[in-house]
Amino acid sequence: MKLYLISPFSKKILDIAWLELNTPVGSFVIQPGHAPIILTLAPQKNVTFCLKSGKQETFVAKQGIADITRTTATLLLSEEL
Repeated sequence: MKLYLISPFSKKILDIAWLELNTPVGSFVIQPGHAPIILTLAPQKNVTFCLKSGKQETFVAKQGIADITRTTATLLLSEEL
């Protein structure tokens, strides 16, 4: 699954195994094949993902929107990582 991290001045593309997002209504774990959905990220909450290598990474999303398809996850972030 591809993860696109897009902010005002940069773009990163990563190959991931899964993604965990915190939203105002709860936490979502996204894996390849997930049903398409658009989510608002909860402000100042963690976004965690696991790279294909098995390494987990976490960052705090100040604000953003997630667009999930069956093969990609695109996070539109308000600030740089």
